[in-house]
Amino acid sequence: MRAVTILAVCFLLAGCLPQSDEQLIRREFAVPARARMTAYSASPEQGGWFGREGLRIHMEFQFTTSGFNDYLAAARRQGGWRELPIPRRFLLHMGGIESAKQGILRSFALQNKTYPEGSVYNPTQEQLYEQFVKRLDLQVRRGLFQCRTAGDNIMHAEKRTCQELRQDLNDYMLAVLDRDAKRLIIKVGTKY
Repeated sequence: MRAVTILAVCFLLAGCLPQSDEQLIRREFAVPARARMTAYSASPEQGGWFGREGLRIHMEFQFTTSGFNDYLAAARRQGGWRELPIPRRFLLHMGGIESAKQGILRSFALQNKTYPEGSVYNPTQEQLYEQFVKRLDLQVRRGLFQCRTAGDNIMHAEKRTCQELRQDLNDYMLAVLDRDAKRLIIKVGTKY
């Protein structure tokens, strides 16, 4: 009887263990086990007192040709995927560029400070956009993309797929299917 109790407690605890970024992203995008993770970086790697503030994740999965074709066909059936390139207006909202600019201006107003627009302390919206696109570092020319958002707690909360964006996002999971390299690239970002 004691062995059964210990076994039951072990199963309960195993179900409560935190999942890795890879496990969570594989589940979110139904990435098959045979697709090999070839790149991973996360900042911060671990949560602090309030979670993983300012989270940035880059992850890549490499497929075989047949595995990629199967995944691509399933993505098309599922819907919610769009052809590359990602429209500029979509990226502006995904990166929260307008919200960031408004936040900078509010901060200056509260401090009674002014800086010339275009300076390091007061970048233009175009500069913020360029910084965001550079940080995304997507060199993919042919493929599909999909963006999901949770609003908060991007790694654990239920997400919705973003077809069109009319306002800035607070967080995102961007998936890009690269037809030429037969890979899936995932980018995660938060503003909290």
